Amino acid sequence: MKIISISDVITNSSSEVFIIHSKPEFQDEINEEIPELLNRICDVTDLNIDDIMEFDISDETYIDQDWYYYVHKGDLLIYSVSDNTIPSWIMDLIQSINYMPKFKNKFSGYYAKDLGKKDLPYYNWHHKPDEPALTHREVEIESIQRHHLG
Repeated sequence: MKIISISDVITNSSSEVFIIHSKPEFQDEINEEIPELLNRICDVTDLNIDDIMEFDISDETYIDQDWYYYVHKGDLLIYSVSDNTIPSWIMDLIQSINYMPKFKNKFSGYYAKDLGKKDLPYYNWHHKPDEPALTHREVEIESIQRHHLG
């Protein structure tokens, strides 16, 4: 077979923040057991957890001013150490924790309304050669939603 061309798929780098919002009566359990679970998984797969993710428990309720995600006091935050350090299979695992029998029905959801207009980065894929590709655009953010996971 003759090879006509070779292509690569290029994606943008990104850091990840996972916000784990548990029901109040399960908060201590969730905030202790999920980092322990992820630590064990990294251990048995020969990954150094300190190289890929960090954990924090929010001591306040806020909306992140850079990326506009909503954090409630007591939420468990899982951060990538830097761009693309959390392997995709671990991200999939974190996103499916609410389906695991041990954690099922222990999570909650909520939303924040009316953030107003925010200046957000915008990459114009169809920009002209003499125009910048990365610009900003003002976007009306009506709400940030967290879905009920229980």
